[in-house]
Amino acid sequence: MMALSVVMSLLLGMTAFAATWRTGVSPNEARWWYDNEDGTYARDGWYWLDGNRDGVAECYYFDRDGWMAAGTATPDGYEVNENGAWIQDGAVMIQAVETQTPVEPEGNGNELVVYFSRTGTTERAAQRIGELTGAAVVEIEAAQPYSGSYDATLARAERELDSNARPAVTTTIENMEQYDILYVGYPIWYGTAPMPVFTFLESYDLSGKTIVPFCTSGSSGVGPSVADIRQSCPDSTVLDGRRVNDTGSIEGWLSSLGL
Repeated sequence: MMALSVVMSLLLGMTAFAATWRTGVSPNEARWWYDNEDGTYARDGWYWLDGNRDGVAECYYFDRDGWMAAGTATPDGYEVNENGAWIQDGAVMIQAVETQTPVEPEGNGNELVVYFSRTGTTERAAQRIGELTGAAVVEIEAAQPYSGSYDATLARAERELDSNARPAVTTTIENMEQYDILYVGYPIWYGTAPMPVFTFLESYDLSGKTIVPFCTSGSSGVGPSVADIRQSCPDSTVLDGRRVNDTGSIEGWLSSLGL
């Protein structure tokens, strides 16, 4: 058993995934599978999963079709309890989930630029705003990164929008209370900001702060996303925002804000 434990630790020593547990549909409504929310799912092996987002991951086995094993021995000889977690001598095996240390941004003191970017376009706009304002610049990072596949990312974004999801993020601002002005940047996905942006915004008390949205997009405007941000931050002053695909236009726009 000791040898088996060592092998499992070596094979499974990895960052835990953080996505969503789901049940099957009839006749599999009592069976569980794990949606990675990028168009893929856990299947054909062992995975460390922090399904309840408590910072501790358990290890689960999934068959080739993606169904979780529970209350049985797995094909490679390990035991899982009725909840599907790997056990040894009756104890659930666990490991800590890698998390990000809270960020203490360095900038001009009362302005902060936060952005979500998948391809780098929004990041470039955010960095330019930081240069012009002297504000610190921080990226909003999803706990479960989005796929490198454009189609898989769109599929996940659509599911998250349809369910009004709030995907976990690893970005934490330790001293948010010191900022009066928050520039919030993102690409437009299905007419609004990606759902991790709302997760981030709703994680803080932003009462009394000024929020300045900015977006990048092939064709869609910033308007609908601004309305959604106002709904998420009802006690903040949310300005009308701007689409900033052309970073050369940012300086004039910032000057017009009069902040």
